[in-house]
Amino acid sequence: MSEANVVSGQQRQFVRVDDSLPLAWRRIEESRFREIMTYFEKHRVFPQKGNDVHQVITALDITDSLRKMEQSDPLLARVLSRLDQKLNVLLRLFHPGEADRPMVITPVNLSGGGVSFLEKDPGLSKGEILEIRLALSVEALTVIECFGRVMMISDNAQDGLTRVACRFEPILDPDRERLIQYIFWRQSELLRAKSGY
Repeated sequence: MSEANVVSGQQRQFVRVDDSLPLAWRRIEESRFREIMTYFEKHRVFPQKGNDVHQVITALDITDSLRKMEQSDPLLARVLSRLDQKLNVLLRLFHPGEADRPMVITPVNLSGGGVSFLEKDPGLSKGEILEIRLALSVEALTVIECFGRVMMISDNAQDGLTRVACRFEPILDPDRERLIQYIFWRQSELLRAKSGY
């Protein structure tokens, strides 16, 4: 790979966008994180959780196919998208998952290298490890699960909320790519809205 391609790939990680998306996090003990990292380094995936419906939904994700279909048959793509959303909602109602915290719409700043979010009294310290669940739409069609190290905490960042900035440590390569694609897509949506198109 040429040096220019490596630099270009690294720069893609730093494109960012502000958004409000469903997010949940929980603190992970360092010893548990070491176990997860040992498994990750050996298998390049995270250890599976028992019977997690979010993994099933992610495996069956059709978001990319629907976006392609929007070009050729927008009406059918819209109908299938609505059906997919309803099925996801039903699955989450009957199988809420194992997370300690529900995903709630949260102001975030996303990049391919990390996420910062606003939270009321998070009770976190710099250096702690978080397990993060982030949906790339309000309907929670695509959920990314990863880990992040708290790099910065800013009290009273906005409206009395604390900003928590995390570096992904680690995130699966396909999830990072989904995130970067979402950021580019969201930036273009925001530009279109700003220009009135």
